[in-house]
Amino acid sequence: MNLQARPNRKPVKREKAEQYVLLSLISFAATILLTRLFLELTGYPQIGGGELHIAHVLWGGLFLFVAVFIVLVYANQWAVFLSAIAGGIGFGLFIDEIGKFITQSNDYFYRPAAPIVYAIFIVTTMIYMRVRSTRRASTRDELYRILQNLTETLDNDLDEIERSSLQSGLERVVQEGDDPGQIELARSLLQFARSDKIPIALQRTSSLKNRLDRINTFLESFFTRTRLRWALILGLGFIGVVSVIDLYNLGMISIKVITQAELPYFLIKGETPFAQNPNWFTVRLAVQGIVGFVSLLAAIFYLVRKEVQGTTLAILGLSTALIFVNIIVFYLDQFSTSIEALYELLLLLGVLAYRRRFLLIRQDETSIT
Repeated sequence: MNLQARPNRKPVKREKAEQYVLLSLISFAATILLTRLFLELTGYPQIGGGELHIAHVLWGGLFLFVAVFIVLVYANQWAVFLSAIAGGIGFGLFIDEIGKFITQSNDYFYRPAAPIVYAIFIVTTMIYMRVRSTRRASTRDELYRILQNLTETLDNDLDEIERSSLQSGLERVVQEGDDPGQIELARSLLQFARSDKIPIALQRTSSLKNRLDRINTFLESFFTRTRLRWALILGLGFIGVVSVIDLYNLGMISIKVITQAELPYFLIKGETPFAQNPNWFTVRLAVQGIVGFVSLLAAIFYLVRKEVQGTTLAILGLSTALIFVNIIVFYLDQFSTSIEALYELLLLLGVLAYRRRFLLIRQDETSIT
């Protein structure tokens, strides 16, 4: 007698989903920056002639079609890898021309376009951080992961480490599962995974995965707790000092101790001169100064080894800068401020890595004792 059950369509996160989202995110950002740089260096050439103008948004649509087509046709894991890259490139080429889509004059240089593109990048980054967050998977999620990885046996691409991971996952399903069918399936697969019939791939030192693993291992071994702590102190301190100096100079202008003519730094900062847009520049320097002051406090807390407080302030300051302040900065400076935003993002990732590697472990040990 066949068992009857209602369909369970609860979504399951794909194995290595965070890696695929990261690939799309990097491809998206790199495409926009390289496109803008190429157009700037070449004088914004146009492909076509007469009435024809083949804009790069069309190439973006082509890449997006390829990204969808690959995963619709091919079931190999490399297909998802290529789809992630093609999708990021396609979306980058598409969104780079958003100024043309939202203006009647098809203005590619429409000033609000830069903050819109940046806001989309930040939303995508937040999605990545959400996907990257770990939670204990259910036994159903575990079986999904196992079945996806078992396809590597068909490609002779399952190495010994991946085989061990499969076995531990199957053992967990057998021990913790509550669905008789899933448990029976896990037992059968576990017997197969333990047998000598499963093909094991040779370790390929030149594969992309191994290269990325070696880079990650190198970074974690190089950035010891002391080194990473000092890197955060210097990085946060630099942001703090520069921003506080800007805030001080803004105060000097407001009380007329100094004039704009005495501050060529303001006149050349960004693409919009201070005299042309004083209100936005005032808001920009004020909020940057506040964020810089918070970052400077975070650096001081790290320096005196109050790392929990320093981490909290650093996350607050950098998140505020990335999510809110940089919207104004991108409006004023356009894409020339991309390096500054990338610096802040890398610094935030460093703070999160410090918390994950050194502070959460200590908190877990304290709670156990």
